[in-house]
Amino acid sequence: MAATERYVARLEALDAETERLLESIPDAAAFDDETRAQTRRRLREVRAQLNPLSLRLRSRVDADDCTPRAADDPPRE
Repeated sequence: MAATERYVARLEALDAETERLLESIPDAAAFDDETRAQTRRRLREVRAQLNPLSLRLRSRVDADDCTPRAADDPPRE
């Protein structure tokens, strides 16, 4: 697995974990309304920052899959 693919996998895992945390907030009786709202906002911010990076890296992985290996060779002089 290439480094880019590992990053994509990690970013997807982070996104899944933040989504799970967002879904669990209503069940967190220990949080008051303000804390719950701030937690939701911060988790949404995390997901908003992960999304464009994940898309860019995923498109790079997809492009690499379609590129012939000869393109990785240095240009001839």
